Amino acid sequence: MNILIIGNGFDLAHGLPTTYSDVLNFLYYIRCTSTWHGGKDKFINTHLNNIPSNEFLFQSVTNAFDSRIETGYNNCSNSDSKIQEIYDNLDDNIWFSYLREIYIKGKMKGINWIDFESEISFIIEQIDRTEQNLYLPFKKFSSGEHDEKVQLFLSQLSFKKYLESNFRPDNYVVTFRDFLDKSYSDLRRLVRCIEIYFLNYVEKIPVKEISPDIQNVNPNAVLCFNYTHTFIRNYSFEKEIDIHYIHGETQESAYNNMVLGIDEYYSYNEKDKYTNYNIYKKFTQRILYETGFTYRKWINKMDELTYTFRNYKSLEDSDNPFCNNIFIFGHSLDVTDADVLQDLIDRSGVKTTIFYYDKQQQTQQIANLVKMLGQEKFIKMINSVPQQICFIQQNPMAKKE
Repeated sequence: MNILIIGNGFDLAHGLPTTYSDVLNFLYYIRCTSTWHGGKDKFINTHLNNIPSNEFLFQSVTNAFDSRIETGYNNCSNSDSKIQEIYDNLDDNIWFSYLREIYIKGKMKGINWIDFESEISFIIEQIDRTEQNLYLPFKKFSSGEHDEKVQLFLSQLSFKKYLESNFRPDNYVVTFRDFLDKSYSDLRRLVRCIEIYFLNYVEKIPVKEISPDIQNVNPNAVLCFNYTHTFIRNYSFEKEIDIHYIHGETQESAYNNMVLGIDEYYSYNEKDKYTNYNIYKKFTQRILYETGFTYRKWINKMDELTYTFRNYKSLEDSDNPFCNNIFIFGHSLDVTDADVLQDLIDRSGVKTTIFYYDKQQQTQQIANLVKMLGQEKFIKMINSVPQQICFIQQNPMAKKE
């Protein structure tokens, strides 16, 4: 059985603007159209002429500017319902404000989605470890008590609209429970904006090149960590392919099942005791948003094939102990997805082929595999004859016919 695993690097290889910086920039410039007072040319000169050339971004934002409706108040509404939804969801959104702020200040830890998620994880862990009783009054910590980023996050945190929308009296004392509810609601509002960006903009961009490596894989199944439908829209095979969007997918319906969560930060002995903020964690969100466990069925099938192969393989096959293949393209192999990835990779009868873009990416993939499997097991798997894990550099993209 051949299983293909794809991550955000897959979309990037196809020329799609799907990095977290692409998302933050797009949403920021869209939001600017709601507060701008003045002409279009000045808006373009102020905002869009100062960013790297991006025809897609330029056209999308100028269209949003053109569909504005002057309301007579400080802000504008928009006749485009999706743009208006972005306006509404970014209003008083602590996660967007904070992530945008540390991004423009160059304080993000890295350039990948995992780095985006790790920023959320850092803040939540600090708050979680501060107080375990959710019904005690929420406090904003004094300077120096927490990391600079926590101070920056808290300085932008306001409960005013949240309390008003929940009909709290003026003398109401905000609790850690209120923080959890408000902050997670803001995260889901941001996720909805990301869905709009991918569904109504990114997926409208024509893909001009495809990967010969993917064509040659000829998978039976695809485990997709992306929200987009790049694979199904641009690759065709004679056989039917089962696709599992393990972190959800963009949908036209009002229901949003996209997972944007964090890894477990408690130790083995702590994680079952401290569960207040588990709603932020990926394993919980996969259950809440019903992204499914289809890949588990594939694992059962792989195990059955391995059992059959070992008992009935012919002499010609005796030098090849693998009857199942995992191919990984565009995934960092970070530990936040280790619960799924290790289940597939670390199995008898399975060979894993990892495609890498350049040596820098390969180095990071190796480091992440060592964290996932342990150094001893990783070395054993890559040094086995034949190799249980191998790396192949991606071939250049080919023009789509």
